[in-house]
Formats: sequence, structure tokens, C-alpha cells
Amino acid sequence: MGDTVTMESGYVSAPSWEQEHGRLLALEEIHDSQSRHRLTELGVTEGWHCLEVGCGAGSIARWLAKQVGAVGRVLATDLDTGFVNGRGLSNLEIRTHDLIKDDLPDAAFDLVHARAVVEHLPDRDEALRRLAAATRPGGWVLVEDFDIDGPTLPAAHSSLPGHSESAERLGRALRAAFGAAGTAPGTRHRLPQALRDAGLTDVGTQVHAPVITGGAAAFLPLTLRSLRPHLLATGEVSDLDIEDVITLTKYQGTTCIPNFMVLAWGRKAA
Repeated sequence: MGDTVTMESGYVSAPSWEQEHGRLLALEEIHDSQSRHRLTELGVTEGWHCLEVGCGAGSIARWLAKQVGAVGRVLATDLDTGFVNGRGLSNLEIRTHDLIKDDLPDAAFDLVHARAVVEHLPDRDEALRRLAAATRPGGWVLVEDFDIDGPTLPAAHSSLPGHSESAERLGRALRAAFGAAGTAPGTRHRLPQALRDAGLTDVGTQVHAPVITGGAAAFLPLTLRSLRPHLLATGEVSDLDIEDVITLTKYQGTTCIPNFMVLAWGRKAA
């Protein structure tokens, strides 16, 4: 998503348009294939009306627009839509929107999708209720959130000394920083039940655990640089620790495991 406001309001702070745009593109590179697979399994097809919340750089919104065809439509929203390129798709509308503060049409969408959005919101239950309310009877809600509490810190398999200790300190700092912002550091156990509490049925869940070879993806180093002031403010990690992990992610042959992505979906009762 276009996370461009400060951590105090629940989102990652981006120091520049170029860096945040690159971070969003890197997130798409890692997670789009799994998102598309799950959306396909939920039956996205021609004629559907879809809502993409926190559309980021817009890759999933554009993919959805192509799946639903000329008779379908996609509404893509974000707090900051400056990173989105609709590429002239006539059935794709891009709208600046705050999920908690701004209204959504009631029971209007066959599919509602939000990736790396709900985890950042202090009132996550209200956010899920709003997503469910915007879904048509029989329609689907798919939520994807990072799990920061689980065993998902960078796993750098190399002989460089001290990297595991740096990663452990970084993990504590991430949990503390996200907790201080009122966000949910762990969604692994909570999200499926939260969808049930929002009134959805046929709830399912899975975990996406990508393994990335060093130097192959920029999402982790860009995210750590973006979060650096908030991580240092926790007192759990040093600047040297952050740079140590960033350096490890760039070495060819090093294996990095970014935070797992938890996917959970549910259906609105017909």
C-alpha cells in the first residue's frame, strides 16, 4: 500500500517518493504471484466488481481489472494514490480513501482485497467490519497481513559472524516499533477468527513464506531504511545492526526469509 504517513498514525514513514515507490514494487515482486493465485482460487471472473484497498503501486488492481473485463469494474483505493498507474484501463477507478474515516458503498463488491493494510490500523476489527459490509452477499473478502511476531526474521545462512544476533535484536525492535504505533505485530493466530467475528463464513487461511536469494529483492533493505528512525527509537537495535542485516540481504548466496504473509479469506453469507 502507499504507506506515506508517519508511524505514529500506524503506517511506515517513507523518506522519498522514489524509495517508497521502489519498496512497493519490490513488495509486488515477492507477493503478487501468491495473491493472484489465491484470488483466482476464489473465482475472480468476468463481470465481477472488485475493491482493492491499499492498492500501493497498483499491480493487483490492474490484474483484477483485466480479469473482470469490460463489464466488470475495479475500485482501487489508498491514502496516497501517487504511486498508482492505472495504465489507461477504463474499468479501473483510482480513489484516495481512508478505510476507517471514509464511507464505502454497502454490499457493492463481489471481491474485497486488502494486502498489508489492516495490520497497520489501530481499529482492525472496525476495518474488517467495513470490508465485510462493502461485500455483496456471496462475495469474498481476502486479507493479507505480515506476521511480525512469528519466526520470520531474516534468516541469513552464511558464515559471517554476528548476523543472527543482529537479526534477533532487529526482531525485537520491529515488534516494539509496531506495538508503539498501536499496530498488530502478529496476525497469524488472530486473522481467521477476526474474519469470523466480522460475520464471514467459509473462512480459510494459509501462510506465504518466500525464500529470497541475497541481492534478488529490495523489499527488506528498503523497508528497514524507511523504518530506521522508529527502530532506533526503541533502543532494541543499533544502526550497525540494521546495516548488518541490510548488507547480508545483498550478498549473493545468502538466503533471506522476509516476514511471512498470512492470507485469510471468508465469504459473506448469501
